[in-house]
Amino acid sequence: MRRPSLTAEEIRDELNQAALRFSLDGEGSKIDFLLPTPAEPVNTSAPNWDVQAECPEELDEIARRAVEEVSANFDLEDA
Repeated sequence: MRRPSLTAEEIRDELNQAALRFSLDGEGSKIDFLLPTPAEPVNTSAPNWDVQAECPEELDEIARRAVEEVSANFDLEDA
C-alpha cells in the first residue's frame, strides 16, 4: 500500500511537528531539518526520500524518531 505523498516543504513541516511532540519543553525546535531529497527506496516499505538535520547531539534521538514516524507515513511527491 502506498503512503500519501507530500511536497518537500510539507514533509519538513511534519518532521518539525513530530520533533516537538517527542521533545520536552519545546527543545525539538532546536532541530533544523533540511528539505528532504529523493532517494531510491531500499525495499517497497521504505520511504522514497532522505533528509538531513542539524541539531545538538543530545537531540539526535528525537530527530531520528521524528524521521522514523514521518517516513512511515509519507512519501515525497514526484520522487
